Amino acid sequence: MRHAWNRMSLWFVPSLLLAACGPSVEPVEPVESPQVGESTQAVLYPPPAPPSGNIVDSTAFLGPVGLNDGVQTRFTTNPQYLSFNFRVAAGAQVRLEVTHLGSSMGLDTGLFVYGPKDANGSYGTTLRAQDDDAGYGQLSKVTSLTLAQGGEYLAVVSSGTGAGKQFRLGLGCLNSACAEPSLFTACDLDVATRIEVCDESVVEVQHVTPAQALPQCTDAQDAHDAYVSQCVVSSGAKPWCANGETAFTSKMWPVCKDFYYRYYGAGPLPLTQFPLSSTLQAARATGHTRCKAGENWCDESLWTLNVPSVAGTPPVSLDRVAEGAFASIPALYAQEAPQFQRLADLTYAQFASRLDYFFPELAQALPGALGNGTEVPQVADFYADVPVAPGAKDYHHVYVVYFPVSHQTAVFWFTQHEI
Repeated sequence: MRHAWNRMSLWFVPSLLLAACGPSVEPVEPVESPQVGESTQAVLYPPPAPPSGNIVDSTAFLGPVGLNDGVQTRFTTNPQYLSFNFRVAAGAQVRLEVTHLGSSMGLDTGLFVYGPKDANGSYGTTLRAQDDDAGYGQLSKVTSLTLAQGGEYLAVVSSGTGAGKQFRLGLGCLNSACAEPSLFTACDLDVATRIEVCDESVVEVQHVTPAQALPQCTDAQDAHDAYVSQCVVSSGAKPWCANGETAFTSKMWPVCKDFYYRYYGAGPLPLTQFPLSSTLQAARATGHTRCKAGENWCDESLWTLNVPSVAGTPPVSLDRVAEGAFASIPALYAQEAPQFQRLADLTYAQFASRLDYFFPELAQALPGALGNGTEVPQVADFYADVPVAPGAKDYHHVYVVYFPVSHQTAVFWFTQHEI
């Protein structure tokens, strides 16, 4: 049974273009900016560089502004520099504007962008973009700014004569690469709740099992309705909405479907394979060279996979992840594959010690490539020995390394040859 969901209509009101008529200012030396969006006019009141070297210290910091969202406040003194932080993924293309809607008449502003924030918490003092009067009247606008490096940036809105006047700063995403990829590795809780409510309704009306009801709640129309409810109708759009509907339907929606596929008992948890990062490729190659040096000591295979999960709920158990790994990787269940036995789980330190001779770089690289830097990985160990010649065996270990917060896992199949 499908529930009807209302859609919000979006209205666009064209703005009347007015000529700027603010007070005259003395010409100043224009500041070089390496990004697009810079005005050719003199910039009003850039925040002074502080002794700390962190530009935020010369501003009144007011918190975050969301992608495809805005924040409204007012100036209280002359001059004043108000700052807001925002996060983007590498390659994001954004638009920042002090909008006519939500800003006082006659307000004259400057707009500046700094960052990204470094490991010491500093945005530095290097301008990424700036503008004076490219917006409505004497308001400021950076039409298009591409940020090659992901991370946290700082937007500063200034005014020399704005005390008592309000403004609204809007931040828009211009491509499908603004939101960080980690936002798509788990199903949004509100999206998951829609699926559960729908599934329960179908079960109640049609008297079928939850697994049988699931296809009626997870088709293309359901995906569209879920996106609209969270990103169009909802007044508080989720951060992942910034990348648009296509990103949601191709990245997060399959995660939601796969999670409930296993949750409702339809089979093992499907894990989705994704390419090895360049760091993991290099670590694997280094170890492979050691394996093949001199004698043929060993062989290996490595996969990285996403684990379907629901954000804000307890993580999927290691048992389900391991079961899903064997079901999702054909090489592990092929007819010629060894019959693996599950051994006792390992700590990550124990796992790293197993790799210390041939693949120490891989053990060092996995937490940075798949984890968030603080979570504790879980490791399942599977073993098989197979006779390959009189008096000689191959010794196989499959390690399922699970990062429960980042919802990702690595499967490392390591085979040592008895020479």
